[in-house]
Amino acid sequence: MALSEQLLPDIKKYVQNKDFCSALSVGREIEVDFLAQGEYNINYLLHTSGGKFVLRVNTGSQIKVDNQIAYEYKALELLKTSGVTPIPYYLDDSKEKIPYGLLVMEYLPGEPLDYSSDLNKAAATFARIHSLTFAKGQTDFLIQTFGPFSGIFAEAAGYLEKYFNFAHADAEVARLLEKLLLHAEEKKKQEDFLIPNNSPQAKRAVINTEVNSHNFIVNKNRQTCHLIDWEKPILGEPAQDLSMFLIPTTTLWKRNYILSPQEEKEFIQAYEQQLMPGSQDPHLKDKIEMFKFFNLLRAISWCAMAWTEYVSPGRLVVNQDTFEKIKLYIQTDFIKRCFAQVFAK
Repeated sequence: MALSEQLLPDIKKYVQNKDFCSALSVGREIEVDFLAQGEYNINYLLHTSGGKFVLRVNTGSQIKVDNQIAYEYKALELLKTSGVTPIPYYLDDSKEKIPYGLLVMEYLPGEPLDYSSDLNKAAATFARIHSLTFAKGQTDFLIQTFGPFSGIFAEAAGYLEKYFNFAHADAEVARLLEKLLLHAEEKKKQEDFLIPNNSPQAKRAVINTEVNSHNFIVNKNRQTCHLIDWEKPILGEPAQDLSMFLIPTTTLWKRNYILSPQEEKEFIQAYEQQLMPGSQDPHLKDKIEMFKFFNLLRAISWCAMAWTEYVSPGRLVVNQDTFEKIKLYIQTDFIKRCFAQVFAK
């Protein structure tokens, strides 16, 4: 039985608790349905007298924080004034009644982003988030990147170490990934010139780091576009999220779509036009191009690591669609296409 099914009776009992209902200002007649699951979380839909809510159960941390669910909740609190992220309502990280941390947040009806028609909406959503300003100390809890290429390189290297040490790793895939790491080790030095630490060129914003099409909820009737799934935000360069949004490992993940150069250009223009004054970055386009290499490396490295987990016994959450994409992204032909310039040498 899947973990989502195992937990459902306990979740149904949990939401009948008086204190829980009081915190949400709803009656005790609550229906619970399974909604969706990610790699390290399970989402349930609550039908209450006060409307619908999402209850999110956390089963692990991709970013190795001690209290993953509280980290996500605090990030949502930080971002709620943007108007384009889910509003958080409730946090329970005690693990007393449910053996996992959980939060409750706003339910947002709509459809996943369509790259062929919603790029301007996504650009506006990014611009609102990246234009937020915060008081001193408000973002101290967030993981921060100083030397972003070095940070991504270290993350990718960590993922790949698990793949390289895995008994059933593919030798040719490992050879290609080792070559990419060597190339990245040299390439990451360019951050010293493009994004020098502690300089005005080093832009800082709360970034999502996981901006695939299904983490956007577009409601065409309300003319809204929200960015959800704030499981692993950091304080970093806006260009990191923008480049992640554009690369093929992202656009193919759920939509099997690859953006044309013209679509990319129009997206970046729309984003820049909707930024608040003072948030513009004259080096944005150069940074996006640099981040593309490192974001592709991290995405494929994560897939290599995740593949080792998927084929090993004991994994709590198994998403078959995700597993199929993971297998695609660590095929030799796919890796060579993504890094054609590297392997052409």
